[in-house]
Amino acid sequence: MSFQNLPLKPFSVVEPSKHLPTHRRNPVNDEEIVGLENESEKIIQYLIRGTHEIDVVPIVGMGGQGETTIARKVYNNGSIVDHFDVQAWCIISQSYNRRDLLQEIFSQVTGKEDKGDKEDILADELKKRLTGNRYLIVLDDMWDGKAWDDLRFSFPDVGNRSIIVITTRLEEVAKQVKHHIDPCSLPFLTPNESLKLLQIKVFQQESCPPSLQDVSEAVAERCKGLPLVIVLVAGIIKRNKMEASWWHEVKNSLVSYHGESEGYSLSTMQLSYDNLPDHLRPCLLYMAMFPDDSRIPVLN
Repeated sequence: MSFQNLPLKPFSVVEPSKHLPTHRRNPVNDEEIVGLENESEKIIQYLIRGTHEIDVVPIVGMGGQGETTIARKVYNNGSIVDHFDVQAWCIISQSYNRRDLLQEIFSQVTGKEDKGDKEDILADELKKRLTGNRYLIVLDDMWDGKAWDDLRFSFPDVGNRSIIVITTRLEEVAKQVKHHIDPCSLPFLTPNESLKLLQIKVFQQESCPPSLQDVSEAVAERCKGLPLVIVLVAGIIKRNKMEASWWHEVKNSLVSYHGESEGYSLSTMQLSYDNLPDHLRPCLLYMAMFPDDSRIPVLN
């Protein structure tokens, strides 16, 4: 079964969970989605109406294409929150530690802090706590299918529509982890969608002045349909958003890149860094030393 072939149906109530909600932790910041509305709605409908058995829903796209954003949108959706007893969100780094992943999920499921349990005990305790609950677990940014093999046996299948959502940049990982449905492959934004997202991020509730319309279209075109690049570029432009000369300067800095989109995202990040005030650059570099989604003690 393919996500591309799933019809969008009028939303109706599906049998609710028979359990009271327990703990759920939401990822930070519900970002603006432009151009991925159909994909997010199809995923939401599938998560609620899908198979009774446990299922894995892979979302795949290049870095910066929006796979984490769409997963977050689904995760925070009101119908999804009502449908599942338990939700947890865990980022899988390239060099992950199995125990740390199990502990992160366990803490979100139970609300309990780390007690230093051994890895196998933790895996067994997580399975026990999930059994009997309808759960949604998001494993974000998976780089290696081995991470799924290290976690999968802690996710019990009790025939209650529990779901694991996995986001990844790698097609081979998405194909390896899929169960009943093919991976949801995200499209690039169209020129109109790119322009819409850029103008939303730059002008917020305001309209783009007619004098900046042409240059904003040119900037959006150079973002190559990648939401992350558009957001980064918008952050640079906002500083002097009403100055056409500044828009042109940013546009000219976005040199045409004909390689992988991953490299284009990195070059845009470099542009963002270069446009930071001098006193903020060391701060950014220091914060970048911490792993994704990690808690940073104030003393550090």
